[in-house]
Parts: sequence; structure tokens; C-alpha cells
Amino acid sequence: MQTQKSKDKFPIVYLMMYIVFYAGQLVYDTYLNLYLNQIGMSATEIGTVISISTVGILFSQLFWGRVSDRTGKKVMVLRILYCFALVFSLSFYVTKNYLFVCLLVTLFGMMFAPVMPLMDNVTLETLGGGKWDFGQIRAGGTFGYSLMALVSGFLLKDQYSGIFLWLAICLVLCLVCTMGLGFVPQREKEKKAPEDEARGKTGKGSLLAVVFRNKTLLGLIGFQLMHGLGVSFFTSYYPIYFTSIGGDSKLVGILMFACAISEIPFFIGMSRIVKRLGAARVLFIAGLLTGCRWLMLGMVRNPYLAIPCNMLQGFSFTAVTWCLLNYINRKVPYEYRARTQVLGNVISMVCGRFIFGYLGGRLFDSVGAPRVLLGLGIFMAAAGFGAGKLKIEMEN
Repeated sequence: MQTQKSKDKFPIVYLMMYIVFYAGQLVYDTYLNLYLNQIGMSATEIGTVISISTVGILFSQLFWGRVSDRTGKKVMVLRILYCFALVFSLSFYVTKNYLFVCLLVTLFGMMFAPVMPLMDNVTLETLGGGKWDFGQIRAGGTFGYSLMALVSGFLLKDQYSGIFLWLAICLVLCLVCTMGLGFVPQREKEKKAPEDEARGKTGKGSLLAVVFRNKTLLGLIGFQLMHGLGVSFFTSYYPIYFTSIGGDSKLVGILMFACAISEIPFFIGMSRIVKRLGAARVLFIAGLLTGCRWLMLGMVRNPYLAIPCNMLQGFSFTAVTWCLLNYINRKVPYEYRARTQVLGNVISMVCGRFIFGYLGGRLFDSVGAPRVLLGLGIFMAAAGFGAGKLKIEMEN
């Protein structure tokens, strides 16, 4: 078991894993659709690939979340996911056939997407009761994301097939990092309350029951879904639009760097911000800032002006992520935490990708990115008012 001294020691291995993983995620999220566009796919075809892959990701996230909760061997599950993702990332070099690429995008997503919520779950449980806040470790992911954004745009030189080799390197390094994780499942350290044991015996303690009985948790997941719709459209199609208004791979890299670097101070200080303002007020501000971001991107036609507009992501993305993950870690029973975090990720990110995968591609081709962004801006500002009315208690 972890001693208090070991908890107070800075978890450098976790920090390094976040840095490397999010460096890989930047490369994949930012440049995959540019690669697909470069090999001849239209926005509608790209949207079809995204939607098909999202179905596989949906079932994969739920499956691996259940496995990690039931077995308690969450680090082992992480290693398995890293290994399979590594194999599929290198398989992209085999052929550019549409059906094969579609299959690979699906298989890779099924291994890569479940890593994020599971890694967050392991980190939050490891840090529990210690002096280090999750946001301080998660800031490492933002640092890796922003550093790779800055470097990748200059090194790719508009040749996007190199992203899969970079991904493979990042996955190998993540696998190495898991060898140093000293995670002890809380299952061994926490005693179940009598009501928890009774609930397990009667079968009333299902995941959906835990989630749907908690209106605040539903509200947080719903707000993350609304936020995820815009983020999904931005990551999938804005880089393509950005290059059409004068951007290139270097400017795309700088654009994503600006998005990511703006998150670091907020991840480090979000715990203090929430204590001072309250989670509901923080989410209200996040909704308004996100709405302003989409509105401005819908109106700006200069790639150099679009870059500072995206720095509004810093507060909003951090607030949404921090509030939901910490609420789950503090309010949801241990045996449901990984699955609840996966469910939140599925509903927000995966459903966002599914809704704005094919549909986003059609809208991009038919009405254009600016009109879609303007609509998202109004929608997200309204969602912020709804989030501000949530009653969120963060105490354990």
C-alpha cells in the first residue's frame, strides 16, 4: 500500500506519461484528417470514416472500462491498449485503400481512445489523499500537446504520412512509462459501506443507476457533450478550413500550440479557481468563453487572427475537464469510477465525433465552416447559462 510519504513524492512518471501521450494525441487529432484529405478523400468521405470508427470506439471504451473496473488491473489494461495501438499505427503504411484505411482508423481508435479516461482514473486514484492535485499532473499533457504542436508543423512540411511513425514512438514511450507506475488499486484499501454491499447483492447498483440517480453528474456529462460537439467539429474540420484561408502545416502547428499552451496555467490553478468561485460559476464562464471562441472563428478570415482567438480554449476546456473528473473521483463509488469516466468520455467525445463526424462533413461541404461555427457559438453560450444553475458539491 502507498504510504503518506510516497503520496507526497512528486509523481514524475505519471507526468512523463501525460506529456508523451498527449504529444501523440496532438499528431493524430490534428493531422489525421489532413492526411485523409491529402490522399484524396472529401470532407463527406472523411466524415463517414469518423462516424464508422466512432461506433467501434463506443463499444471499445465501454468494454475496457468494464474490464478495468472488474479486474482492478488498470495499469495492465493500459499496457495492452498501448501495444495494440502501436501495431495499428504502423499498419497505416501498408496501403492507402479507402476501405483498409477506414478499418485502420476504427481499430486504432478502439485502442487509443480508451486510454485517456483510464489514465485519468489511475492518476486521480493514485493522487488521492496526497499533496499533488490532478490538474498539476494533467498540465504535463497540455505541455506535451503544445510542444508537439509547435514542432510538428515545421517538421511535417505538409507531408502528413509521417504522423503514424511519430505516433508509434509516443506509444512506445508511454509503454515504458507504465513500467514505473506504482499504482495500488483502491479496491484493496477501501472498505465498502453496508449500503454498498447491499446494493451489490440486490443488483441495484448498476452503472446506469449510479449515473441517472445523480442529477448533478448528468448535468456535468451533458455540458461536456455540448462542449464536445464544438471541439469535435474544430479538431475534425477546422484545420482543413484553416488551410483554405491561407494556413499551412506550420501555421496549423502554431494554431494548436496556442490552444494547448493556454491550458497550462489553468490546469495548475483550477483547483484554487473552483474553490474561490464555485464549480457552477466556473462552468458558466467556460460556456460563455467557448461561445465567444466559436463566434470569432466563424467571423475571422485571416489565419493569423484565428490563432489568438483559440487561446480562449485555455480556461473553458480546463474547467470542463477538471470539474467532471474530480466530481466523479469524489462522488462516485470506486467500483464505478473508471466506467463512469469512460461513459462521460463516450457521451461527450464519442457522441460528439459521431454527430459531427458524418453530419459535420456534410455541413462543411454544404454551408461551410463559418456558418457552423456561428451556430455552435450561440449554442454553447446558451449551454453556459444552464451549467451555471447546477448545484455542484466538490467535497468528498
